[in-house]
Parts: sequence; C-alpha cells; structure tokens
Amino acid sequence: MSDTSLEAVCRECGRTLSSHAGETRPARCDGCFDTFLTARDVDFLSSYAELGVTSRRIIAETSLRALVMESPPHRKVLAMNIMEQYVQAAGDLIGLYGALQSRGRAPVMRALLEFKLDRDSAVAFFQEIATKSEYELLASMGLPQPDDVARRCPSLSKRDVKDLARALRQLTYDLRYTANQGESAALALAQMAGESRFGAALTNQSRWLDNVGLRPDQVAAIAIDGRRRTVNVTAISVDEKRLEQVLSHINAMTRASQDLIYGVLTMHQEEERARRLAKGAEKSRPSRPRTR
Repeated sequence: MSDTSLEAVCRECGRTLSSHAGETRPARCDGCFDTFLTARDVDFLSSYAELGVTSRRIIAETSLRALVMESPPHRKVLAMNIMEQYVQAAGDLIGLYGALQSRGRAPVMRALLEFKLDRDSAVAFFQEIATKSEYELLASMGLPQPDDVARRCPSLSKRDVKDLARALRQLTYDLRYTANQGESAALALAQMAGESRFGAALTNQSRWLDNVGLRPDQVAAIAIDGRRRTVNVTAISVDEKRLEQVLSHINAMTRASQDLIYGVLTMHQEEERARRLAKGAEKSRPSRPRTR
C-alpha cells in the first residue's frame, strides 16, 4: 500500500493529514478539531448539566431506596452501586473544575471527556479547595463574587442576580463540604476508581487476598494499581446510615457541578452581550471626516 493511499484531508481547512497503516484516519487536523469542539462547549455544558450531572444522584437515591427491602447479597450490590456513583460524581466535579479552569486554552468538552480520576488529580483537587479562599476559587473559574454579581452582570434582572449570587454561595459551600473529607478521602476515591479503565471488581470476601477478610455487612472492591504493583481492596459498608452520608456527599458534588455550569454559562451570556454592544457601538460611531 502506498503512502499516498494513507493520506486524507481535514474536512474543515483542507490540510493534508497522514496516518499509518491500520490507524483510523482523522477527520480534522488538531487545530480545526479544537475549534469544532470549542464552538459547541456552551451547548455541551447546558445539556450535560440537565442529565449527565444529575444521573449520579438519581441512581444513588434509587439504589438506597431499593436497598432497604433487599436480601443481604443484593444489599451489597446496591451499596457498591452507590459507591460507584460517589466516585463518578467526584470525577464529574473534579474533571469539570479543571476543564473550566483551562477554558480558553483547551476546549471544555475535550478536557472533561478525556479526564481520568487518579491519585494525583484527586489529591490536587482536595488540596486546592482546602487552601484557596472563596474569592480565589471563584476567580480561578472566571466567576464573580456573590456581592459583585449585579455589577458584573448588568443585564440580569434583580431576581436572576439573587439566584446567581445564591448559587455561587452554595457552590463554595459544597466545594468546602466536599474537601472537608480530607486527603484520605481523595486517596480512597482514586483507589475506588481503579488504575485500569475498567475500574474495580466486586467481591463478597477478600480473606483469600489479604488474610483480613470482611465483616458480614461489608463488600469489597478490588482493583490493580499497575504503577505500584499492588492490589487495592476497598471495603464498603452496607449500613444505611453510612450510605446516607455517602449520598449527602453525592448531592453536594452534583449540586456543585450544576451551580458551576450555571455560573459559567451565565457569565458567557454576559460576555457575549458585552461583545454585541461593543460591536454595535463601533458600527454606529460616526466616521471621521476627511480633511482636505
């Protein structure tokens, strides 16, 4: 097969793209793909906030309600499902937080969808939330302080100003509430997420692995840490009170993700309005008379 047969062109700019035999041919060059994604970031965030973010809470709440009436083996499966939603809700929030901070340098859609929750990203997030002030947290994502919403968003009605200010206060509270779990929670998150893309395996007992074993009210999630060459065992309790606490953290992380998107989309709307006004003012400005 000749080299020419492996060449394609970018569907946006017509630039020649090369690929090796056996590889999928790219549809766009890197630059055009980033432009393609960036143009859709706003619509993506709006749709994601409506369904993707809330799905973690919905599944966890449904599992907790069903757990009450189930047999012990089924309770363990449902408990693990709740913990999986906890990990995924954390991944949503941590990935979204980083993607929005890099806004302008990389498409939000790409940064979020390519994000992988691991030890480094979890610890970095928890440390940053714990050490930054509320002002720094909001400013790092281009969001105003609650008391400055009216000035930064002059087109909003008084009711919308109040709603956004309330959402920003709730956002910083929920971020703090999440970070209060501490670094040990960050490490547990990374462990439960697993070092492989397939995550952890559910087992009824772990004595065959660690000689410790589980209590009757526990279930184990087992994952391989390829870098450290160890097997991680995370014991999950099926106690309802404990799972209710987990659900409260899922609610906080879900709410934080939603409020974060709400704030960013509102600021985008204000920025677009300001650009249109500036463009309109430029067009209506009288031209300078020619001098003879």
